[in-house]
Amino acid sequence: MEIGLLKVFRAVAEEGSISKAAQSLNYVQSNVTARIQQLEQELKTPLFYRHSRGITLTSAGQTLMEYTVKILNLLEEAEQAVLDSPVPKGSITVGSDTTAAVRLPAILSAYRGCYPDVEVHLQIGRSGELIDSVLQYSVNGAFVDGPVEHPEIVQELAINERLGLVIPDTIDYQGIQSVHDKMLLILNAECMYRTKLEEWLGDEGCRLGKVMEFGTMEGLLGCVKAGIGYAVLPISYFNRMNITEGIRCYPFPEKYAEVPMVFIRRRDLYMTSAFREFIEELKVRLPEAVSGAEIS
Repeated sequence: MEIGLLKVFRAVAEEGSISKAAQSLNYVQSNVTARIQQLEQELKTPLFYRHSRGITLTSAGQTLMEYTVKILNLLEEAEQAVLDSPVPKGSITVGSDTTAAVRLPAILSAYRGCYPDVEVHLQIGRSGELIDSVLQYSVNGAFVDGPVEHPEIVQELAINERLGLVIPDTIDYQGIQSVHDKMLLILNAECMYRTKLEEWLGDEGCRLGKVMEFGTMEGLLGCVKAGIGYAVLPISYFNRMNITEGIRCYPFPEKYAEVPMVFIRRRDLYMTSAFREFIEELKVRLPEAVSGAEIS
């Protein structure tokens, strides 16, 4: 089984289309089709279902895809290990959810100042998406809501964020009862912030009202300021935004206030000098962080 065949197979599986895979690989479509047919003949099993909407993996194809990701990543790691040097160079990709990203500019600036030969890429997304990216080797490491319980993932450090209710000035805040019937504005309907809020509401005999999900923090905060609803955010994020008009932030009670944010990586990831030094920079620039792979 040739490595080239596996690269074509992965492209087709990821694109869900022979034509799109051909474009991404800069191949002619007939070449991609022939390579997939060759791979299926070698393995003596169909790898894709063909239908009017494109193609999807068969169960055999899904199994092969899991191994393909590992094999191609292992090859990439071998190249990195051979080319790696004590002086950091090359590139790293770091993931972060929106609220954690507010901490990164100063860290990235300091890191680039120390290691100008390293190109740093930043991927912003939801925690679930970023965990998948770490598992698929798409990013070296990522800041996500924690803790993350997965046998293939190591938590390098954790920060206990403290939550606050972010409300418009038009609301006379007298506790959670002041907002329980208002609309909750949130970036991710499944995040830990919502869970903590619902615990607080439940203990106060209240129920969560309507929820509106947003794609950007700017849109969310704009709607809070307009009086459409309220939000739950880490207090550190709100403070760094330096918002002085139209919105206020009130801390959660101690019982519900803390949520962990963790920086994760794959356990089997090859640690280049560039990525090792980035983690060390995180530990220096985030003194409140707890270091260690086994964080509860």
